[in-house]
Amino acid sequence: MPPVQQDTPEIRRIFHPHSERPVLFQSLAEYAASNSSEKGLPPDLTPWKPFRTRLDFEVAEFCELAMLNQKLSETLLSLIRRCGENRREFTINNFAELDKLWSLASHKCTEFSEDEITVSYKSEDQMFKTYTRPLWDWILGLVQDARLAPFFVWDAEKAYKFNGEVYTRFYHEPWTANAFWEAQSFLPKHPLAKLVGLIVYVDKSKLSTFGTEKAYAVIGGGQIVGHQPVVKDDAKQNKKHTDFKNVVWHTAFRKLLESLVHHAKLGSWTKCGDDILRWLFPVLLILAADYEEACVMTLIRGLQSLYPCPICFVPWNEQSDLSTEHPLRTAKDSKARLEEARACATLGEREELLKDYSLRDVENSFWKIGADPHKTISFDRLHAYGGLWDHLFNQVKDRVTVLGRPSINKIDKQMSAMPRWRKLNHFDAVMNVTFNDGSKNEDIAKMMLFAAYNVLTDPEGVLLLRCVRSFLELNMYVSLEVHTAETIAAGKVELAQFDELMKDYAETCEGTDHEKNWNFPKMHSHWHVFDDITNKGATRNFGTKISESMHGPVRQIYHRLTNFKNVTTQLVKHDHRRVVALFIREQLDSLDSMDTEEQSDPDEVLSNVDIGSKLKPITFQDLDDAMADDPAFNRFRIRFADYLSEFLQAYHQLPGGKWIKFDKSDTIVPFQLLKVHYQHLGDWTSTTDYLRCNPLFHGHPRYDGALVKTANGHMFVRLVYMFSRTVGNKSHPFALVLPLELRALSRKDKLLRTYHLHSKARKEAEFVSAHSIVRGLLLVPDFDNAGEFFIHDVADTDVSLRLKHMYPKRFL
Repeated sequence: MPPVQQDTPEIRRIFHPHSERPVLFQSLAEYAASNSSEKGLPPDLTPWKPFRTRLDFEVAEFCELAMLNQKLSETLLSLIRRCGENRREFTINNFAELDKLWSLASHKCTEFSEDEITVSYKSEDQMFKTYTRPLWDWILGLVQDARLAPFFVWDAEKAYKFNGEVYTRFYHEPWTANAFWEAQSFLPKHPLAKLVGLIVYVDKSKLSTFGTEKAYAVIGGGQIVGHQPVVKDDAKQNKKHTDFKNVVWHTAFRKLLESLVHHAKLGSWTKCGDDILRWLFPVLLILAADYEEACVMTLIRGLQSLYPCPICFVPWNEQSDLSTEHPLRTAKDSKARLEEARACATLGEREELLKDYSLRDVENSFWKIGADPHKTISFDRLHAYGGLWDHLFNQVKDRVTVLGRPSINKIDKQMSAMPRWRKLNHFDAVMNVTFNDGSKNEDIAKMMLFAAYNVLTDPEGVLLLRCVRSFLELNMYVSLEVHTAETIAAGKVELAQFDELMKDYAETCEGTDHEKNWNFPKMHSHWHVFDDITNKGATRNFGTKISESMHGPVRQIYHRLTNFKNVTTQLVKHDHRRVVALFIREQLDSLDSMDTEEQSDPDEVLSNVDIGSKLKPITFQDLDDAMADDPAFNRFRIRFADYLSEFLQAYHQLPGGKWIKFDKSDTIVPFQLLKVHYQHLGDWTSTTDYLRCNPLFHGHPRYDGALVKTANGHMFVRLVYMFSRTVGNKSHPFALVLPLELRALSRKDKLLRTYHLHSKARKEAEFVSAHSIVRGLLLVPDFDNAGEFFIHDVADTDVSLRLKHMYPKRFL
């Protein structure tokens, strides 16, 4: 490999040719800064208006966000007035005045409009109410906001990172992916013709305890932009009623989209928030939905149909085969099939033709704006992988249950003994507990490989764990927030391996109690995920996880602010008030930060680590006495003096050039928290690990490990003790660590791709500078062998990628 040219820019950006922008070369830091959120200014100095004072708004904001009903709001207002402080600044007298002020403030953000639609069912017209923000007005409100102007990206680009040899393309935000580029190619060839990309999520949510009351929110740009009608279920739930519900859905959705129809075709010249006149075209880039909603959006017949995928024509009985490519669905083809069917002489012929394509006899609302729902509908990691893990987890539980109660208890005991780690849920038991939370299920999957390592030891059990490992590898690749051509290629290789393993496992289970039909949509859907990534960017752009979290506030509004009658009207009112409150609050926060930014100096980055949780200084003699029974601390004072002398000499900082010697009365300062800062390989952001260590504290056992940079490469260590020592005027942080060596690969470790470590004896503990720690590692004990550990390499994507780079051929 040729040497890296130091002057080669890290990032190359090629913009869409319509933009007429030149190629841009940047450092990674410059590129990150260009995407920074630290931009924008408030458009005015009194953002709280029409509230008379800032204090009025902040009280009103509290009432709304705390979801105080009328009685509680009146009580609060009465108490505030009795307090008598800031009398001139607080002018709201009662709830009626508060309610009126919110109504006056509602114009700050695009308001909802109420419409009625009529759909015929069983020869009777049925009327439904639908609530929508006029989308074009909503878009204008965003693009014309001066505060938001720095955040808009108007041109597609192909971004590349120099890897030492060549520039390799990477994908993260939608504008770095192919769909944005292709959409801009269809616009008029004019440097000011720009697309406004839309991401839309739709799903029902249960409001009442038994699900009798539901909300049907449409979310775009992180806000609720509409409420679809909720059609009551029919006892028979036959095809005719299902078609009726789909007609209602798309008739209502056309109301939401109707303000975009003209502009999607011809565009609109608009003066944006940065005072630049642009020719804007609204374009639907991404639809985010679970499988049930995706079937409604694309108008396919769903689970029991001949071709149940909303994206391609995979036969229902081939969904478990991930090695075969199938023709893609297109809006053009679906529209042609519908027109052909409606030209049939009889309803029976129409039904048979549509059945052959698994389509419904309904006109798709997305066609009105030239959108192709088959292309824009996206892989949903939350539901697809959550559902797929449920099936794998059930197989694990079934096999462990067959082994008997001791094995069940062993899994739960080992789950409970798993070390705690930041952003990783901890469980005391999992075998007889059901979790509906997506993040908890994902964390169970990440830990099950190690919890079941010494339980599922028969060939079939090991094969199942191999399937689990491959699933975790796929989840790692799919969840990356920055993808390169290399990670996408590696992900596709892993998908092929998962396919082979699952086929082997299914074949092994034939004719046994564990036999299972794996032909279901959540098994098939990740066939499309890497195409979605190259077309739309990272999966966080098109998953449902972020939007689904917005159901919580809607449920809270229902329970705390409605009278349980005419619910949707009240949901719309209070949701809009929350949007307005957030709009004003962001302006206030920006206003408040202006003076602070002018007066404060930028933070100085001193190193890659920070220390915390300092303890009282301790003498070498007291440490020797306290740790006399631990061989790791044998001759601590002398060994550390030798190490510190060599360390300082290497950096030409040895005082007077003389070897250091410590008296027993000399002190060091122990600390229990080490914050390690590093660039995350999974998303290229600055990230911090929090490592804890204190051998003098008897509590829950910790196995915090670290990856340490050495003169000869890297080594894995387990933290034993952390402390600092001042030399001259400078304090240096150090750690006493226990080196860990990779074990020779056993057959099982090779099959399960586990990084199995063996700890050196305690007497072989050594010192390292805390600055040499690259990042933390979660170490999972080998429960059958004391002194041995696994690296929890699927705890986060950075660890997994680092180990793959360090040992690219380890499991081949």
